[in-house]
Amino acid sequence: MKKTGGRGAAVVLGGFLIMALLHAMMQGCFSLFLIPVTEDMGLPRSAFSTCSSVVAFAAMCVSPLMGKLLTGRHVRAVFLSCIVGLGLSYASYSLAQSAAALYLSAAFEGAFSCGAVMMPVSIIITNWFGRRSGTPMAAALAGSGLGGAVITPILTRMLAEHGWRYAFRTFGILMILVEIPVALFLMKPYPPSSRPGAAEGAGARPRDGGFPPELRRSPAFWIYLLGILSMCIVGYAGTSQLSAFLTDAYSPGFSAAIMTTFLLILAPSKLLLGRLYDRFGPRAGTLFAMGFSAVSMLMLLGRGRTLMCVMAACFALGNTSGTVSPPVLTAAFFGTEHYGAVYGVVNAVCMIGSMIGPPAAASVYDATGSYRPAWLACFALCVLSAACVLYTSRQGIQSGADVPRTAEKKNTAQPV
Repeated sequence: MKKTGGRGAAVVLGGFLIMALLHAMMQGCFSLFLIPVTEDMGLPRSAFSTCSSVVAFAAMCVSPLMGKLLTGRHVRAVFLSCIVGLGLSYASYSLAQSAAALYLSAAFEGAFSCGAVMMPVSIIITNWFGRRSGTPMAAALAGSGLGGAVITPILTRMLAEHGWRYAFRTFGILMILVEIPVALFLMKPYPPSSRPGAAEGAGARPRDGGFPPELRRSPAFWIYLLGILSMCIVGYAGTSQLSAFLTDAYSPGFSAAIMTTFLLILAPSKLLLGRLYDRFGPRAGTLFAMGFSAVSMLMLLGRGRTLMCVMAACFALGNTSGTVSPPVLTAAFFGTEHYGAVYGVVNAVCMIGSMIGPPAAASVYDATGSYRPAWLACFALCVLSAACVLYTSRQGIQSGADVPRTAEKKNTAQPV
């Protein structure tokens, strides 16, 4: 942040605040509505849980287009519109009288979230810090865990005293009132010195346009997407089923303690991974994260409270890869000139992982009565993800062209 000064720090703070409220309400805190909504509306829990899948599917469909819009000339207008749309979508849950109405709100929430939360935060920070965005990216993304920890007791009390419809309306309006000033005054889309056609790196203004055709022909890019998909499946599957696994094997109190430990370690773990990416590069950072993730999966095959405490630490160190790694690795491997369009595709793959992981792990338990096969599958996916990232890294990125060497050999590479 030294090169960007106080303005760069303000961008990181803005990203932190976006993640602390918007991402926390969409992910960690959304499950708090499950029991109040289903009991009041007489719905099965699976009906409400389907909202998360609808959100992910809508986000997946919109991500490629939103990636292009967030690198165009009207970034701020798109950003502000999506924040308003997300807040109104969240508030609209309060009007639902059926499962279909919940799913309609979820679809709008997913679509607007692409331009309001993870993607704009990742793209704007990359605009400011270029390939050295690991540490500032991790600092911003750490807001989701800390925000969830602060919001959870407030939301729990609000649900008990005023009901779920009031809570949805209140937080939907709060999203707009808090984050519009953040987007206007903190999240400046580009550094003051940026200009179209600037050299790749911090301060370069991404080129307007579509997805680079060179990457469609590059095997390294598709293998990279496979690695990201595997990484996200592991992260979402583990996070969604860990509490249930611990409750079945131990007790609700012990499960809650382990989950609290996991959340407390998660924020500094993101900062550590970002620092590793900046200092030692994409290979070392990914091996670190996926190594700890793989070890945590093996620990879940064992028994013992002490082992589970160690597992929580390892799981937190590895689980950071699901949020920090995709935006950082995309910039490191494929440059920043077309970052929005490329990351739009990567984010869509992340959403696919979020749709596959949780139901797949739950289905394994339903079919076998044990999570053991799911943890073994996750271990294998950790190894596959690391191998895919290493392969992409070994192809090399030309210092001037930012495309894999496979494209260079064919003499068809153009700056991406």
